[in-house]
Amino acid sequence: MRLMMAGLIGLGAAALAACETIGGPAMSPAQCSVADWKALGYQDGAEGRVPERFVSRQQACIAVGYGADQEAYMAGRRDGLWTWCQPDRAFRLGLDGNSYNGVCPPELDGMFRDAHAEGYRAHTVVSALQSVESTITSLRSERDDLEHKIQANQLGLERSATEEERQRHRGELDRLYGERRQVENRLHDAERDRRYRARDVSELREELGFRFGSW
Repeated sequence: MRLMMAGLIGLGAAALAACETIGGPAMSPAQCSVADWKALGYQDGAEGRVPERFVSRQQACIAVGYGADQEAYMAGRRDGLWTWCQPDRAFRLGLDGNSYNGVCPPELDGMFRDAHAEGYRAHTVVSALQSVESTITSLRSERDDLEHKIQANQLGLERSATEEERQRHRGELDRLYGERRQVENRLHDAERDRRYRARDVSELREELGFRFGSW
C-alpha cells in the first residue's frame, strides 16, 4: 500500500513538474476533484493560452485519480478565445514586443494578425526612440563627468607649485578636452537622431489614429 501511495505521489509530482514546464497551471487534487472544465477552458481561452494547456491540466488530475472533460474544456476555451482575440489586445501584444501564438479561431485570426502587426510596427518605432533617448541620457552624464574632471584639473593647474605638476595637468586637460569634443559630437548626432525617431512615432500615431486607442 505504501509503495502504491508513493508511486501515486511520484506520478503526481512528475505531472505537476511537466505542467509547469510547458507553462500550465499545476492543479492540486482538491482542484481536480471539483474542476469545472468548461470554466477552466474559458479561463485559458480568455488568457490566450495554447490548447496544450488542457493536456497539462489533464495530466495533473489523472496522476491523482481524476479525469478531465476535454469536450467541455474545448467548448469553454472557444468562448474564451472570442474574448481574447480582439484587435485592441492584438495591438497591445505587438506594442509590448510579444509574439502571437496563433491561437485565435480562423474567423478572427486574420484580423488579429493584422492588428498585431500594426502593434509591432509601433513597438519598433517607439523602441528606437527610447533607445536614442537612453543614449542621450548616458552621453549627457558622460559629458558632465568630463566637465567635473576638467574643472578639477584647471584648479590643479592654477595651484601647481612645480612645472612638472603644471605639465601633468595640461596633458590631462588636453586629453579631457578631446574626449569632451568626441562626446559632444556624439551627443549632437544622437539629438538629431531623436528628432527623426520622434517624427516616426508622431507620423505612425497620426496614421493609426484611434483605431487601437492611445499609445
